[in-house]
Amino acid sequence: MSKTLYAGAARRVINPRLGTGKPGLRLFGDPIQSIESDLTATAVVFANGDAKVVVIATDLCIISTTEALELRGAVAKALGIPTSHVLLNLSHNHSAPALPGFMWMTDLPDEAAFKERYRRDLEQWLVEAAVEAALRVQPARMGTGWGESRIGVYRRESRDGVDILGEVVDHPIDTSVGVVRVDDLDGSPIAILFRYSAHPVTIGPRSVVGSADYPGPARDVVERSLGGLSLFLQGCGGNVNPAAGIGYEVDCSDTKDRVGIELGAEVLKVAAGIRTNRRAGERTTFGTVPNILVTPWEYVNGSPCDHLGALEDSLALEFGELPSVEQAEEVHAHWQRALAERIAREAETWEIRVAKKYENWSGILVEAARDGHPTCDLTVQALRVNDLVLVGIAAEVFFETGLEIRGGSELPDTFVLGYTNGAVGYLPRADDYPEGGWRLDGSYALPDLIPQAWELPVAFRPDSAARTTEFALELIRRL
Repeated sequence: MSKTLYAGAARRVINPRLGTGKPGLRLFGDPIQSIESDLTATAVVFANGDAKVVVIATDLCIISTTEALELRGAVAKALGIPTSHVLLNLSHNHSAPALPGFMWMTDLPDEAAFKERYRRDLEQWLVEAAVEAALRVQPARMGTGWGESRIGVYRRESRDGVDILGEVVDHPIDTSVGVVRVDDLDGSPIAILFRYSAHPVTIGPRSVVGSADYPGPARDVVERSLGGLSLFLQGCGGNVNPAAGIGYEVDCSDTKDRVGIELGAEVLKVAAGIRTNRRAGERTTFGTVPNILVTPWEYVNGSPCDHLGALEDSLALEFGELPSVEQAEEVHAHWQRALAERIAREAETWEIRVAKKYENWSGILVEAARDGHPTCDLTVQALRVNDLVLVGIAAEVFFETGLEIRGGSELPDTFVLGYTNGAVGYLPRADDYPEGGWRLDGSYALPDLIPQAWELPVAFRPDSAARTTEFALELIRRL
């Protein structure tokens, strides 16, 4: 006998205190001076009497996997479920506050205090949203659908033989918009989840504001039209930017709203076409008129939940070629000198921030060289509700990898999410590495070729994305 599906949703505003820094290295690193639009965390709890899972969508940018595990653990404890049953997705919005873990080595004491306070507040807000969602659960039905949007653009451009962070308008991307409609038994939305793959950077680095970026107005479109709460889930946007570009103006709100409305309109179109409480019946004649056929809508009975659960595991990713200990020590000494020199001449804030980051990174490089074979654990999670599977990967995943996992899954409604349960760094495919491989002494504009920002000694081995794809597909099969 099928169990009954229950669902509930709740939201908290997660705005930081003014003065809290953003997590940027060269750009998007200044403290937030005002709130342009509310940042939120929205939780949806699914239950069937035996198991319970929670999906939390946030307007945050970067959280370390350690911080994410602590936050998820607090939610899991409050709900009495395993941590593996808590999925925490980050929109990767660059106009969000930073938590302490990512840029700790660059922070002055007062800057660190703001981020520590935000970390404590955030945990409380996430727990509150999840607990309220659990208290709101009611019998529910769920339907899925897919649409298409071209608000994104491939961003790895080559100009005069040099790789730059730009745009390639004719390059394919993942244009799919995945939509999950969760309704009460009358067909009114409890929550609408939607997934798209593109960096939220329409609010640019000159805008020293806290903002939800384009996911905010996209959610607003859906909620104003259909009701319920709407959750934006970031997909595999590691190599995709908005087609509108990174915001240049100080006030980028007009572009943000336009991009969000365009995406929200597609979500609305798909969600409006998903019926959970009625289905098309047999075509029949209209009264006594013999040559006109109509389709009656029949009520659906029950709210079955045949599958509900989650699995989580880690994959040990290996790094590319490491330098000798002597070479690593030379690099470390170089960045120690560079940091001292930049501080002495009162260089630009971003220059000192970069030097602090690289000085810390070069110490990690020395440790890795001495170890000889370090690895990095990548968390992969699969969460299933009936025939919907959410695959969460704790990395900045490229869109091609997301398509490969979805294409290889036995379940067609497979939503592949990057930036989930923290992030360890970028996960480019073998084809995305520069000719001749990543160079320790290279200077790159593409952030996915700068593992230093992520405190990784060198780039992951080029087969890492392929290994992650197989690992994720095996996790789906196990689930």
